[in-house]
Amino acid sequence: MKTLSRLLAASPLLALPLLAFVPRGDEVGFHPADGTSLSKKLELSATFYVDDISASMAGQELPPEAMGQIMDQGLLFEAVVGVTDEYVSTKGGKVQQLLRTFDDLSLEAGPESEAENVDEFAKLEDSTIEFRWDEESGEYKKSYHESEGDDALLENLDVNMDLTALLPKGEVGEGDSWEVKGKNLATVFLPGGLPASPGDDAGDEAEEMSELFKEEIGAQLEEAFTEFAVVCTYKGTREDGDKKLGVIELEFKGEGALDLSDLIQSAIDLQGGDMGVEADVTASVDLTLEGKGTLLWDLAAGYVNHYEMEGDLVVNVDVEAQIDAQGQSFEGALSAEVSGDLKWVMSTEQ
Repeated sequence: MKTLSRLLAASPLLALPLLAFVPRGDEVGFHPADGTSLSKKLELSATFYVDDISASMAGQELPPEAMGQIMDQGLLFEAVVGVTDEYVSTKGGKVQQLLRTFDDLSLEAGPESEAENVDEFAKLEDSTIEFRWDEESGEYKKSYHESEGDDALLENLDVNMDLTALLPKGEVGEGDSWEVKGKNLATVFLPGGLPASPGDDAGDEAEEMSELFKEEIGAQLEEAFTEFAVVCTYKGTREDGDKKLGVIELEFKGEGALDLSDLIQSAIDLQGGDMGVEADVTASVDLTLEGKGTLLWDLAAGYVNHYEMEGDLVVNVDVEAQIDAQGQSFEGALSAEVSGDLKWVMSTEQ
């Protein structure tokens, strides 16, 4: 009996060696060593097609030929953002200072058969931008490193080109899932932001329209996709040479609605107000976005290895307008369904 009592008392101690054999989860975290340089190539492509469109003027349906060739081919956007990121310093999984050199910038846009290069997009090529965390303001300060340039080009840039929003909060095992919501998703769909601006020759009206778009649409998009989430599932690890990569599969689907009435009204007032143009416009847009992807994470180095994602976007547009100009009145309506094929690919190399 005494022997049994002693065994029971000692059982917790006997179990300790067994804990070493209990499998632990993987730590999929952001922890690049200070001074690490990482080359990244992000390729974004989108092709939009008008699947259905109808328009009327003064209650009369316009014939298909009045739409021109809008349904004959897709509208193409293809962007390449090649950078070298130097992680000067990080702390607690957060970048404190980063130097980003833009090595390659290109954008092609237009109808599929005649897309053209947009020179404006490449203005930051060969420039190095410093991102430095400012504790007092709670944001990153952006500036040209050892050079000068147009600060307007930096406005839409984001330090996060690392997809860290998709990472789990702690250790994970194969099959574990988690959701990512909120503002952090912006860096998933536009890693690092886009180095673009209206440019010096865009004119005051273009700049004002750009500001109107940000004010009117930015807040609505944020509200429209409040419940939009990317579901991440850990699929374990795979070997790539001497690298051990964590595999995260992504899946998302969401819907949202936008009211463009005020934006279009403001645009008409801005461009036609001096000519006595008055308009009453109602415009709405319904969006559906769904897709899937994969994030490969270098577990030892603590940074992204590869990222790719594909998505389908469906946009339904309805516009009704009454316009009075130079003593004449016009009524019109437009309905259209537009679909888009979207693709993101990012590869890295140390």
